[in-house]
Amino acid sequence: MKNIFPKIKIDYSTYIIILMALLAGYIKNISIILIIVLIHELGHVFFFRLYKIKIEKIVIYPFGGVSYINKKIHERIYKDILISMGGIIMQIILLFIVYLLYEWDVVVLSTYSLFVRYNINIIIFNLIPIIPLDGSKLLLAILSKFMAYKKSYHIMIIVGIISLVCYILGNFIYRVNDLVLDVYLVVKIYEVIKEEKQVINKFYLERLLYDNYYNAIISNIDNIDKIRIDKYYFFKDNKRYINEKDYIRKVKYRG
Repeated sequence: MKNIFPKIKIDYSTYIIILMALLAGYIKNISIILIIVLIHELGHVFFFRLYKIKIEKIVIYPFGGVSYINKKIHERIYKDILISMGGIIMQIILLFIVYLLYEWDVVVLSTYSLFVRYNINIIIFNLIPIIPLDGSKLLLAILSKFMAYKKSYHIMIIVGIISLVCYILGNFIYRVNDLVLDVYLVVKIYEVIKEEKQVINKFYLERLLYDNYYNAIISNIDNIDKIRIDKYYFFKDNKRYINEKDYIRKVKYRG
């Protein structure tokens, strides 16, 4: 893990929030939140390292961390699920550790109560399927198990937009001032929509370049948009069958 820490960057906005917390006397609150956020990201890092996924950098924001990685789309689906849940798994472990410290009188009740509240809130927040939260990645992984990747990606975006609208409306109704976070989430979902074509093209390109894991072979299909992430396909072309690599080349890259 020692090679990971140089890749962890603190965003300038986080320093501003820390300074404001110091001036307002909320140093304990911001310290607990930052510890939880850091542990959450290290949970993702554990699975990145376990599955040999290259980490470019990790940026810590006041409202959470973002991991930038170099990862194939065609990972085993259970790996994607574990990677998505890695931060939450680590938070649950941390919650148990802090509980033991409280039981051993190492942590006082006020600190323990704050920690539990923030930890649970962050877990719930990350499970919301808003892009780029863990909930959206988990949703994509689960959908990809049962339907075509392209369709799964579309559904993830639609659910993400609906969830974001509901989240912003909820903040407005309950007068929660999360303007910076709302703007960040809107920008991120816009970026994902804008990059959708690029991601789908990458999905097809990986089918051509790599020997990916497949748990079944499917024949008699005539549309590449029906391709699922863990299946290998033979396409019906007139009266003969063509393997998916040749068919994708024909349809996507040769016209």
